[in-house]
Amino acid sequence: MCWIRYVKIALVNTIGALVAIIWVPVPQAVAQPSLLEQANSAVSPLETIESVNNNLKTTKKVNSLSELYQLRDEIKAELNKVSQRPTLQEVEEPWQYKFHLQQYEKTLKDFRNVEANIIREEKALQSWKQAIAKATKAVEKGKIIQTNYQTWQEAENLWLEAISNLRQIPQNSLITDKAIEKMIEYQGYLAVASYEKVIAARRWVENTKDDTNNNTTNYSPIAYSLSPGFTMYGDTNRDGELDKADISSREKWSLSEGALMLFNSDDDNGDLIPDWGDREVNGESDEADLALVNIQVAENYQDAQIYLSTDTDASDYINVFQKTEYGWQPVDISGTEALISREKVVLGVEAKQFADRNWKGVVKLTAIAEKNGRQLASDSIQIGVVPWLMSPNTAPVKELHVSERGFGNQEFVAKIKQIVERTGAKAQINSGGTTWMQDTKEIGYVQFPSQGETHNMNVVLKANRPGENDQYARSLLKEDFGWFEIGKPRQLDPLNRWADAYGNLEVTPPLPGYDLGRIYYGKAGEVGMNPEIIDFIKAQKIQGPPVDIDTSWLMIRHVDEIISFIPSKFGKPLMLIVSPEAGVKLLQELSQQGYGQAAINRGLSTQTTVRAALKNQKLIQHNLYLQREKLDPLIEKLKREFNLSDDQIIEVPAMFGYSGYSWWPNMVNSVVVNGELLVSNPVGALINGRDYTQEKFRRLVAYAGLNINFMDDKYYQNLRGSIHDATNTTRLGKNNPFWKSLSEDIISGSRGVGE
Repeated sequence: MCWIRYVKIALVNTIGALVAIIWVPVPQAVAQPSLLEQANSAVSPLETIESVNNNLKTTKKVNSLSELYQLRDEIKAELNKVSQRPTLQEVEEPWQYKFHLQQYEKTLKDFRNVEANIIREEKALQSWKQAIAKATKAVEKGKIIQTNYQTWQEAENLWLEAISNLRQIPQNSLITDKAIEKMIEYQGYLAVASYEKVIAARRWVENTKDDTNNNTTNYSPIAYSLSPGFTMYGDTNRDGELDKADISSREKWSLSEGALMLFNSDDDNGDLIPDWGDREVNGESDEADLALVNIQVAENYQDAQIYLSTDTDASDYINVFQKTEYGWQPVDISGTEALISREKVVLGVEAKQFADRNWKGVVKLTAIAEKNGRQLASDSIQIGVVPWLMSPNTAPVKELHVSERGFGNQEFVAKIKQIVERTGAKAQINSGGTTWMQDTKEIGYVQFPSQGETHNMNVVLKANRPGENDQYARSLLKEDFGWFEIGKPRQLDPLNRWADAYGNLEVTPPLPGYDLGRIYYGKAGEVGMNPEIIDFIKAQKIQGPPVDIDTSWLMIRHVDEIISFIPSKFGKPLMLIVSPEAGVKLLQELSQQGYGQAAINRGLSTQTTVRAALKNQKLIQHNLYLQREKLDPLIEKLKREFNLSDDQIIEVPAMFGYSGYSWWPNMVNSVVVNGELLVSNPVGALINGRDYTQEKFRRLVAYAGLNINFMDDKYYQNLRGSIHDATNTTRLGKNNPFWKSLSEDIISGSRGVGE
């Protein structure tokens, strides 16, 4: 029979009031030796010391580690004496030789036993020190003035760790009694922390009843069970490897720390179905897309059944597989079907979608060990899905996509192909496809730590244009190229029918506070980009909140008709913005220099002369109005939102008709391809054989260091579009992982939505 001691503990809350009295059971011994250890232990520590004392003819009692060290030194000195054994020739009687030999063997045995005790006591002392350190931290948590659920949860975990450390001290240690007393003390403190945690949780629930839509980036730490020998961990430090360094920080997740999982949206087996949808692991490539989670199971849990569960509101968003001798097998995550138990359970997790308006993108996985219906241990980890990122116009290009529409744009396509391929990129020609390639898809990318490195993968977002076939995006689905869609086409009024096309959704290059850029979109009154898409972008958090730009004065109402970004020699990006005022001034310059009869808009339906254009006062006043009422306020807004300086803003000459179409080809609606800038030919006035508007543009963008290519895009101009509208690009993601490129404002989600 094993006697159990019970100690009465009084629970006192933070203001000193007695709230309860509990009885805490305390075992007689701290750490019981196994039967194997008992069988192999020939001499107990007490017997060892008694034997040594008899051998050394001393009555000294050992009470501490320092005294053990002293005893070891004494035995060692005695051992040195008796080790000088005489030979048979040096002794008078054979029994004398045997006596010396027995004395040597006994002293050597005593020395080894004392050494073993020293090792045991050193380990016990280390456990004691670790327990004291954890307890000290727990006490500091309790001293925080404004404690909350998280504070008491952390304190509770620290007390659990301290008690666990004390339990590692063997029952026959010199400090066993002291450890038991300390454990009794810590059990009481643990009870107080647990009580305060429950009270704090109740207060939190009461305070947040009316705030069900609270949206934060940092998620509250989870209370994980400290069950020695039962540990669940993933790649929390995001280095692509699972090791002991990942055991910390399992209980919390944010954009900057914690385990990540991939929305497995590519197609590794070529069945034209995104991998998340087939509930299979399709070879090594698909295995590399899984977030690995290990459950380390000690021997005393290996005959238990292990169940896996998730948050009730997250089970529809992930797939989980277990690695077995038969390959990766899908597993139940409802907590009703047991995993295949083994010393180390290896799980693979994939997300079925990105974070959006309905799901924050974070899952709490919990593993529970049970035996005969009784829970023995549990552990948890939080894991979050990687965000989808958009690529700016300045990022390196891998592929440029354009449709060949027959005779009308054959020369344009051939010229595009020539320019793109000399940069090392590939021109993807889609025969007979959609005219407006920019509008049918948005090609972004994701970053995911896997197999010791950060893996970048392009992922395309399908457009939802009403009445249009936007299936070209899905044709890009393949290994390491994902595809997904958000929402469905919506019916819009005729003026806003192009609002959901992706020429109306762009992202800046890296900016102060936004190392991965900031997304912007067009909005006309109350109608802008599909609200589901905007909410989706906000849920990614990193490139938002998105900035809306007034496009109500344009015919197509796309934001890429107003601004775009190009690189510069000096590192800071340059923003091109249409300037009707600069367009009027350009005409005035030509007139003042005596070129009033020069033709502008050559070959277009709007062809006229400089003088005729200036005489059209309604046109001139309309453009000056646009500058004063639309563009000047926008410049000030974007300087604030994008943290731009005046020298980063280039006002490009442009003019617009009354209905909002570009009166001459829009040079802002351009594409950067690996040092080449593809720009619509403005077909301006020819002065001494040179296009005056082209030369003006070259001077404006000289600091970009780009090779300027003025493209003949009459085919698109007659359809009220330009080069950027007609093309799309697959660009490389940033080399630096997103989690190392975040400002504190983005991590905390404290920025407001741009107006």
